[in-house]
Parts: sequence; C-alpha cells; structure tokens
Amino acid sequence: MLALVIISMFTILLTILLLNLLKVITHYDELPVVKTIAENPPLVSIIVPMRNEKRNARHCIESLISQNYPNFEVIAVDDMSKDNTLNILKDLASQHGNLEVIEGNPPPEGWVGKNHALWQGVKWAKGDWLLFVDADTTSEPYMLNSVVRYVEENKIDMLSISPFQVLGTFWERVAQPIIITSIHYVLSQKKINDPKSKIAAANGQFILIRRSVYEALGGHSAIKDRIVEDFAMARLVKSSGYRLIVMIGKKLMRARMYTNLGEIWEGWTKNLFPGLSRRKWKWGRLVFFIVVLLAWGIIPPILFVWSFVNVVFGGVHTPVSLLILAESIFLLILIIYNGWQVTRIFAIPRYYSFTFPLGTAVLIAIMLSSAYRVASGVGVTWKERVYRL
Repeated sequence: MLALVIISMFTILLTILLLNLLKVITHYDELPVVKTIAENPPLVSIIVPMRNEKRNARHCIESLISQNYPNFEVIAVDDMSKDNTLNILKDLASQHGNLEVIEGNPPPEGWVGKNHALWQGVKWAKGDWLLFVDADTTSEPYMLNSVVRYVEENKIDMLSISPFQVLGTFWERVAQPIIITSIHYVLSQKKINDPKSKIAAANGQFILIRRSVYEALGGHSAIKDRIVEDFAMARLVKSSGYRLIVMIGKKLMRARMYTNLGEIWEGWTKNLFPGLSRRKWKWGRLVFFIVVLLAWGIIPPILFVWSFVNVVFGGVHTPVSLLILAESIFLLILIIYNGWQVTRIFAIPRYYSFTFPLGTAVLIAIMLSSAYRVASGVGVTWKERVYRL
C-alpha cells in the first residue's frame, strides 16, 4: 500500500511537471518580421568571432553582408584559426567592401578566447549598436532590419534571440531538443523578460546591445574569464538596471550548433555546469536538475517495464499492481506526447518522440561530465583550448 501511495504521488507530481514543461516550451513570443526600413536607421556593427570555422564561415558571412538594412558593417575576427577560415574570410573581404577581417591576437592570461575575440572586434566597430553573432548561424536578409526596429521602438538595451535549430543527424535529433527545451524550461522567456525577476540569460548566437550600455558596463573585459559569456553578459546588463529581452527568432535566423555526438558532448560539457552560476549552491542545483530529469525521462519507462513484467509474466494481478501498471502507462504516454510536441517545434520526424528517454540520459551524462571536468581541475575543452575554472 505504501508503494502505491508513493507511486501515485509521483504520478501526480510528474504529470504537473510535464504539463508545465509543455506549456513553457509551446508558449513563447516570437520576434516579428519587419521588412519596411525606417528613416535614418542607426549604424550597426556586426561582430563575428571565428576559430576553425571553415565549415560555417562562408554561408554565415554571406548571409550577413546581404542584409537589406542600409547602415551596417560586418567585422569578422579570426581567432587564430588552424584551418582555412582566415583565407575564406579574406576572399570574402576582397569581394565585399562592408566586411572587415581582423587577424586576432592570442587571448591574454585570464581571458576566454571568444570573449577576447569579441573585445578586439569592438575596438574596430563604429556602430551605435553592437551585434554579436556566432559563426554557426545563417541570417535572413530582413533579420537586421527587424531586430533594430524592435529594439528602437521598444526601448530595449539588450536583445537576444533563439534561431531555428537545424538538426540533421540522429544524435542531434535525440539530444539537442531535450537539452535546449530543458534550458528554456529552467530559464523561461517570461521570467527573463520580467524586470522584477532576477533571472537573466541570453543566447550567445545572437546578442544585440546598445554600445553605450556595453561600454558603461565594461564590455567583455568585465566578463573576460566567463566560459558562458552570454549568461554572464545578460546578468550584468539586467542587474545594472538595463532592459533585457529574449525572443524566439525562427523566421530571422537558422543555426546548426553541432553535427555529431562528439561535438554535442564537447560543446555542452563546456557550458552546462559553468552555466549554473558561480554560487556555492550550484552543486545543489545540479543534483536537483538531475533528479528532475530522471523523473522526466528515465523513471517512467523503468516503472512501466517493471510493472509490465510483474503483471504479465509474474502473474501478480492485485489491485495495487494493476493500478501501478496503469499509472506507468499513463506517464509513458504523457512523455511520448511531450516528445511529439518537441519534434514539432524542431521540425524533425515524429518517431523521435520515442527517443525522449535516450536524450534525457545523454543530457544527464553530459551534466555529470561537465561537473567532473570543472571540479577535478581537468578543465573543459573548446576549439582546441582548455579552460580550468
């Protein structure tokens, strides 16, 4: 009887949790597309840090220099790439007068490579607005016009958008939706955009910030050692009283962060545990998140298998065992339904709804790996650089 009570309570709590997750990830504000250009638009400096980005460099830069916005410059900072990135950028610069290519210097002691690359780019920038864009993105021609009109009309100091995520391979489709939706659940758009809430976050693939605000806060020199620089910048902006807004920008930009499990593992290992914040209780948060993830995607399938075997093969047909089986089936259906909604959001085949438990397991493993590498002093690796936090 005690087991029945515990499992029933678990079913109720998890049902509430899963329905809340569904509500958060399916109800969001998307930044509107604006194709009408305003008079006398401000100068925008688009700064793109690149290190070993030969796969992405050309289509990213070409999409940026093709913006229909009349007043902008593009600054690509090659962060000491070891592949053909710099040559690609120089070739593009020879064809486009509004592209400036900077050969970056090695990051000084205490600096994270991306932060230093952006800092170098800002020194060349002339714009009233600074737009930091990652190399793994491709922008629609009306992207810049849309975001500038939005921040100007709504008096926003820093805007970050989440692009449409392109997922091409099996592991991208298994892991990325779970990881990204989990982050959106913990750091909901509503809370981030609420000036009364202390929660702040941003997506480093796209950050648009007023230059005056950036300089007043010390820019990237103020967060030079932060691996998760987008969260750090967002916290700095919001805690200083400036207006921070995050939006969905699926119609404005596409991104493909990783292409295989190795890249997914390395990229998120770098971000997940450091992204919990630097406070003492981040270990408690880690444990809490893992428990929630186990409840979301791991425990229900295990409970179903156990109860199914118990009833069908073990011959246990008591009211308690039958009710537990029924509850486990209900939870499994709810998880699959949530997975179906996630596949719809990410535009991937619906049968990936059934990989929700596998994606959850991958996320838990990456979180544990991230925590171990930070706590042990081994450090996290990114773009052939090791950072020990």
